[in-house]
Amino acid sequence: MRSLIFIMMLALPLVHFANAADVEVRPSGTLGDALGSASDGDTIYLYPVIYHESLIVNKTVNITGPGNAVIDGGIRILADGVILSGITICGDGIILGSNGSRIEGCNVSGCVGSGVVITGSGNSIINSSITRNSLVGIEIWGSNNTVLWNRIDANDDCGIVVYGDGNVVESNALLENAHDGMEIEGSSNLIASNNVSTNRGAGIELLNMSRGNVIEGNTIYGNGECGIEVIESYENNISGNGLEGNGLGIKTERATNNLISSNTVNSNAESGIIISDESRCNIVHKNNAGNNHGAGVGVERSKDNMVIGNIVHNNAVGVDVSRSENNTFRGNYVVMNGVGISLDMYSINNMLYHNAMIDNRQSASDSSVYYGKNRWDSGSEGNYYSDHTCQEVCSAYEIPSGEERKNIDRFPLSSWDERLMDVEFVWPISGCLPAYAKGLAI
Repeated sequence: MRSLIFIMMLALPLVHFANAADVEVRPSGTLGDALGSASDGDTIYLYPVIYHESLIVNKTVNITGPGNAVIDGGIRILADGVILSGITICGDGIILGSNGSRIEGCNVSGCVGSGVVITGSGNSIINSSITRNSLVGIEIWGSNNTVLWNRIDANDDCGIVVYGDGNVVESNALLENAHDGMEIEGSSNLIASNNVSTNRGAGIELLNMSRGNVIEGNTIYGNGECGIEVIESYENNISGNGLEGNGLGIKTERATNNLISSNTVNSNAESGIIISDESRCNIVHKNNAGNNHGAGVGVERSKDNMVIGNIVHNNAVGVDVSRSENNTFRGNYVVMNGVGISLDMYSINNMLYHNAMIDNRQSASDSSVYYGKNRWDSGSEGNYYSDHTCQEVCSAYEIPSGEERKNIDRFPLSSWDERLMDVEFVWPISGCLPAYAKGLAI
């Protein structure tokens, strides 16, 4: 519905000009002369030839070509409401310094530098090809711009880098770029329904205090590093994405209060989802993490996170916890992994209950040197273990540790009820802000 409303808006004229005229740029003419003779509201028609010149567009005009019209130079759009369509641009690319302008059905390829740089607001890039440029495909510095239905591939840096707020990047293909498919730098945007695949770096990377982004419904496949990586950013919603065949599925580093929910994270070369490097207050909720070569879900050197209601299956380790404390693991369905849930010797004060460990080669392991400091039950209810046979009343379940002394689940469950996966929570977690969001040193 959001895209349909936007398309209907694009169908409306930006500005009505009573005396609009057509201006042709014949092969013997120049773009500069045509623009000089045009008035606001005119349409400038290009022929299918190569125009070896650059252009500063300071009038509200439409510039259109038959698709094989080529501008070998640069275009700088300063006037508001300009429409550029059906043209191939090489050379120095396009700078959109205006507001409310539109690039549609263009090919921006082989530019020295970035293909398109947007510094204004309310502009749109639609159904265009942004390929093989020597830096970034599209840089977005302005706000409230829309990038829709484009192919952005094989650029020598990232496909898209976003610095401004309120932008919509939706239904694009970002493929085979030399660095990340997309970077979000210190900003808040909607990134939805894109195909972000086979980039050499990460698929989508959020960094430098990016806050309030919604990353939803994207297909993220075969990227060389992480599918989605969140670095020193907070209160982002990463939901409903499909990640497969990446170096690692989803990873946070020093990230706080992010929601990672309802993603499918399968068959990645390392782990599915990793919360790492002093990440705090993140919620990992109702994801499906399977067939990853490492852990389905991992928590490393982090605290105060919640891992709740996930399906974790066919991984080397289902849920792997190392050097982490004060995390909650609840309502997870952990099945057919090498080890179901594992805590290393430096993980303490974590709480684990209402989890199901079914048909794993080993249900659980807890090697903490602070024996008993991890709680494997809530005080009245613990977890379900398929290798624990209960009679009328379940006896306590000893968690293997590799040592003589063991942690204990005092109240293991005699059966599993999938309703235990429905865990209520409030996000964002109140009062949980990182030092970098408070202007403090990390």
